[in-house]
Amino acid sequence: MDDLSNANETSDDVRTTLVQLLNKQLAETVDLRSQVRQAHFNVRGPYIQELRSLFDGLTLDLRHFADLIAERIRTLGGCAAATVRFVAHESGLRDYPLDALDAHDHLEALLSSYSRYELDTRHNLKVTQEVGDFETAGLLQIISVSTERNLWFLEAYLEGIAIGLHGRKLPSWTATFESRPDRSESATSSGTA
Repeated sequence: MDDLSNANETSDDVRTTLVQLLNKQLAETVDLRSQVRQAHFNVRGPYIQELRSLFDGLTLDLRHFADLIAERIRTLGGCAAATVRFVAHESGLRDYPLDALDAHDHLEALLSSYSRYELDTRHNLKVTQEVGDFETAGLLQIISVSTERNLWFLEAYLEGIAIGLHGRKLPSWTATFESRPDRSESATSSGTA
């Protein structure tokens, strides 16, 4: 079982475990995305433009993660489950505080959820490595690194707001997946094809 990139090479028990693990990861990804949208819809205050830009970017990353996770579930022969009821039942993230209105409250709530998401992603990464599914582990590693980066942005914005920074002094958020060159294109352009 050197490479589990093909569902046919994976035992049924391992495949079932991986699909369950990935469906939980998908549920938390969808839940976190909805929490970021909740913040986007309801944030108030002087930093609204900067925060909405940040929240839009976080939403795009999470949507991309959800697509990649669902694709991997299907590759393993499973069914990607992302209905509202499934997500509510499976997600381990805390409920988003519906009374959050100002920037500070939204950033704290998102930091809490992102931190839990990162912990769960790292746990799932470890499990996939232990069963030898290095393709899924690679996907979760990408998600983990991007989540750490996004946690940094949330912390920087929270700190910036706390000390009264505004406008250009807050870091500009950029998408993790702004450009996704096709693997064959990047290999050709680097001269390794």
